[in-house]
Amino acid sequence: MADVTVHPECPFSEETFNLLAQLDQDFYIAHEAEFKKYVEQPLQKLCRQVAAQLPNEIIKRLELKVEAFQDSSNKICLGIFYDEITRLDLKNDFAQLFIYIDSNRLIFGLLIPDETNGKKRFIENLKTSFNKEIIFQNTSLPDNCELHFSSSGKSLDPINPLGEWLKLLTRQNSRTKDIQASVHLEPNEVLLYSSEQLASQIKQTFESLFILFLTANFDDPIDEIRHYLNSNNNTSAERYLERGIIHYRENNYQRSIKRFNTAIERAPNLADAYSYRGQAKAELGDIEGAISDYNQLLLIQPKNSEAYYNRGNAYHKLKDYDTAIQDYNQALNINSNFALAHYHRGLTYLALENQERAIEDLCRAVELFEQEKDMDKSEEAQSILQTIQLDYSEPSFTEICQSVRYQGLRISESTLRRYHLALKSRKFVILSGISGTGKTWLTKAYADAVEAEYLLVPVAPNWMTNEDLLGYLSPIDNKYHDTDFSTFLEKAEAEYQQAQVEKRTPKPYHLVLDEMNLARVEYYFAKFLSVMEVRMREGVAQIQLAPDKQVLLTPNLYFIGTVNVDETTHSFADKVYDRAQLIELEAPRQDLYEHLGDVPYREILMKIWDEVHTVAPFAFRVIDEIKTYVEEAEALNVSWQNALDEQLLQKILPKFKGTDDRVGVALQAFVDIVNDKDFPLSHKKATKMLETFNQHGFTSYF
Repeated sequence: MADVTVHPECPFSEETFNLLAQLDQDFYIAHEAEFKKYVEQPLQKLCRQVAAQLPNEIIKRLELKVEAFQDSSNKICLGIFYDEITRLDLKNDFAQLFIYIDSNRLIFGLLIPDETNGKKRFIENLKTSFNKEIIFQNTSLPDNCELHFSSSGKSLDPINPLGEWLKLLTRQNSRTKDIQASVHLEPNEVLLYSSEQLASQIKQTFESLFILFLTANFDDPIDEIRHYLNSNNNTSAERYLERGIIHYRENNYQRSIKRFNTAIERAPNLADAYSYRGQAKAELGDIEGAISDYNQLLLIQPKNSEAYYNRGNAYHKLKDYDTAIQDYNQALNINSNFALAHYHRGLTYLALENQERAIEDLCRAVELFEQEKDMDKSEEAQSILQTIQLDYSEPSFTEICQSVRYQGLRISESTLRRYHLALKSRKFVILSGISGTGKTWLTKAYADAVEAEYLLVPVAPNWMTNEDLLGYLSPIDNKYHDTDFSTFLEKAEAEYQQAQVEKRTPKPYHLVLDEMNLARVEYYFAKFLSVMEVRMREGVAQIQLAPDKQVLLTPNLYFIGTVNVDETTHSFADKVYDRAQLIELEAPRQDLYEHLGDVPYREILMKIWDEVHTVAPFAFRVIDEIKTYVEEAEALNVSWQNALDEQLLQKILPKFKGTDDRVGVALQAFVDIVNDKDFPLSHKKATKMLETFNQHGFTSYF
């Protein structure tokens, strides 16, 4: 079989046709379970779906049987719709509407077997000109319908194939064997269709051939054909449906069910009658009956999201929560913005004690209810959400390590362990190290790993007071102007207080002061330095933000500061170090080497790092920028040598500055390396900087 993309809702699969291709009696017996799963059961489902969609005037005359039967040592599957007054017999006297599958095709249409009274009756009826005219005028065949009539080799007139076919059948009576009008689909075609699309094609084919079916099954078919064409049962059924809906809306469920029963008797495929009758039965507590109606409705309308939703509600009432969720899933696959399906799936998850999924669904339901202006349901969902709180459980240290590394951060287990223990022991950690070692990244990766709420606050060099960090009480409007920092403190306190009431573990909150020594910590962080000691002793401590505004520092609140140590930053007083755990992040050579990956300039760059990192340190951030720069340059047909030369000039040389003798030594080593490797731009600039250092004992990039 050629490669084909199978429709996800196709009842059959490639396995169906692979099994049928190997079919013989012994093979069937050895693989009976597979045949039932991939051949027989899908065909049964398809036949039931077709039956559910056929018009009342057709289906009320038919019985259906689906079976695998013996035929010349092979077992094949066949779905037969035959007249209800007959018994199933392949040699009976009546015509059949059939669905047949084998390894080469799916066939559906009309069959009038040879040597039967049905065949004789059909041909006799065609001999009457009036009959033939009525049949011809009211039969419209599908474009892809094949008409079988004899082995004479004569082809039908393409302009009027039906008329010529009927004429040939009467003339070639003795030479015509089985009379068949059918549509043939190859496996690759079948697999492209959904169950609904196949059922629709078969239904349309059966409808188009039904007059021929009546012609073969009745000695005088004209009355039957007229009755079929002039039937007004559907109109009558619609009236009963309308009356039933009125009674349903009046909450008169018993009376509405009687009306729906009559509507369904008159039109067995009337979808709305099943929908409303199912809801009425559910209201009366007949849940099994309601489910039965929804099952029938879904055969008629497989894409009815309301039917899946209502059936899900029925299973929820039976406390079959897993099946209910499957139905809600189906409803949402059809209509992802189905607010009530989200709402009730959330309630079902809540019954299964899956709070996370419940919260997710109920939050989405709130959004959709508000979009629909259904504020009552929105408030109802919100009130349920307020009762749900997740009990926090910290992952194991092994899980934390795995999560941090999965996020791409290169850090040793020992350093990560130190950070982990420092947070637990002091709740105030300072991370130091050269720029680009991953200090800020570590704070975010760890917070994500432990599922903590996270806030990054960049420190400004002009911060001088507590108000810069915490906000202030305005004397103009007498209102307190919060900052992101103070708002985050209040959220951490609210989570802690709520957890205390609910007797659960509060969720952690990680507050990061990025580059906290750009301003003097003792100035803008003064209130915390003393209050932190109180919290260490008593578990909580209060900070006064304004005369009538205060906030608690709670045990679930963690402070982390990142610092770079250079001439642009301020040093810390001892009392800051006394109240914090200090961890220095380094960039080990091996980690940098591995981080570079398999690039052609790895050895050159690491040789430069070996010579200059004590006076001009660089780490992961600079390496990442260099790699990106070179990759983008190569996309413009610039060689990696030229691109690296530009990056050494732009990213490494600006780090050389000062009067330390080590600067001169490192510059000389840099000049030697780039001269050997022929990097003209960086060699020229480094040589000039080295000359300045040798002449004046000082150098800088500018």
